[in-house]
Amino acid sequence: MYSLIKTSSTDNVLTITLNRPEKRNAFTPNMLAEIADAILIANEDKDIWVVVFKAEGSVFCAGMDLRVFENPDLEIQNKSLPLTEKSLGEIVASLNKPSIAILSASVYAGGFLLVGECNFVLATPEVTFSLPEVKRGVFPFQVMQTLKKSMSQKKVMEWCISNKVYTTEEAFKDGFVTQIVPRLEIDFAEKELVDNIKMGSPFAISKGIIIHRDMYDKTKEISYSSLKNELRNLKNSKDTKEGLLAFNEKRKPIWKNK
Repeated sequence: MYSLIKTSSTDNVLTITLNRPEKRNAFTPNMLAEIADAILIANEDKDIWVVVFKAEGSVFCAGMDLRVFENPDLEIQNKSLPLTEKSLGEIVASLNKPSIAILSASVYAGGFLLVGECNFVLATPEVTFSLPEVKRGVFPFQVMQTLKKSMSQKKVMEWCISNKVYTTEEAFKDGFVTQIVPRLEIDFAEKELVDNIKMGSPFAISKGIIIHRDMYDKTKEISYSSLKNELRNLKNSKDTKEGLLAFNEKRKPIWKNK
């Protein structure tokens, strides 16, 4: 079904792997369509509780493949999927499940849109981050939207203007990376994080992600009263009832994601 990404699902975790290493995983219209489709499936599948993003090759993502976007005939279209006009950032931001980016290779330009929209970013010390757009006479407008979720206003502009290559430690300090992990421990760190997330109710977490997104949507009015109503509604879910029952019975809950 997919040619530019790979997907696998096990133990309630969907892994989406960018699979265009020969082009440094630069995304194309067809790759966006494939990622959008995988995320749509993840959002609708009650058996998917966590989504993990990875990449093949020496670069996690080099951003947009400008040649292909300017001339879509340079790639073979996946006719089973509709193309999308949405930004990569908008596509990833639509996830209503916890998301994790696992970085063992560097991130450039529009690749920030995928990584920055994830709830968790685990990176090895060797990874670097760079926004070279201004050297090409353009500006990372969409990346600014992503960066403002984790950085101060001044840091956002510094990253977009300075042409600097940032280290993982600097990205962690500025809020873009959530955890630095030695390369040999990255698989263990991923599993530990996933296991910790799965201890919580997937239904409650999904609701929380949706409401948190709405809090930053200027077209939606979020008040303490509306949040109180959301909590009241959540208490009627099977997961909340199971969580309270398991607590009283001193056992681990068996989540239903309902």
